[in-house]
This record gives sequence, structure tokens and C-alpha cells, in this order.
Amino acid sequence: MNCRIVFYSAKKTSYCEKALRKSVAGIGLNVKTAAYATDGMSLGEQLVEAFADCDIVFVVGGLEFSDRRSIKTVISNAVKDIDTDDCKKLKNSSGEDGYLLRAGSQILVILPDDPEQLDELLHGCLAGYLSANVKSA
Repeated sequence: MNCRIVFYSAKKTSYCEKALRKSVAGIGLNVKTAAYATDGMSLGEQLVEAFADCDIVFVVGGLEFSDRRSIKTVISNAVKDIDTDDCKKLKNSSGEDGYLLRAGSQILVILPDDPEQLDELLHGCLAGYLSANVKSA
């Protein structure tokens, strides 16, 4: 199954992309493309495009902001009128927590822009969830 990555004001993009590709390959996901967004508007555009042909999209970055650029603010505004089937905080003992939202067959995973933290989340609390959803697709 294909998935996409959208980097949102991320810093270590090449390291994160390498770590993400390696982690998701182990559960049967193939990263189709990676895109970049620097503000809420371009993030929204990238997500619409990504979900048009993939059911799983990873957003890397934007968790460290506390103003209107915060990924938490942008995404909560985008989905405030949408029913979600799952909304989970992904606990991260070594930094920023990640988030997972699922509506129907579409899954949005928000991850920190640090390869080690990203790897911890993908091999920890997120691994079983994604494996189950990839197998059921």
C-alpha cells in the first residue's frame, strides 16, 4: 500500500525521510512521494493532494510551534467539523508527542521532525495500529 510524507516546516528532512521509509517498509507501506509545506495553507493543499490517492499520510514537523503555525492548531481547525473514527496522542518519552487521526479508511499521522523520535514512535505505539490497518486495506 502506498503512503505519502508531507514535511511541515521540518528541519532534518532527509534523515527523517530515510528513517520513515525504512520503518514503514517493514509493515508493508511504500512511500510514494514526499512533499513540503511551510504554512497552513500549503499544508492543507498538500494534504488534499496526498489523500486523493493514498489512504495513509505522514506529516513530519510543526509540533514545536505554539502559535498559529502549530500543526496541532492547523489540523484541529481543519477537522473541527469532521467526525473522526480515531484520534490518538502518540506518547513519546524522548520529545514531542505525535498524533494519529483516522476518518474512514484515511489515516493522518503527525510526527516530530527528529529521526530518533520518529523511529521510536513508529516502532512503538504506532507499529501495531498501522500494521492492522495496512492488512485490513
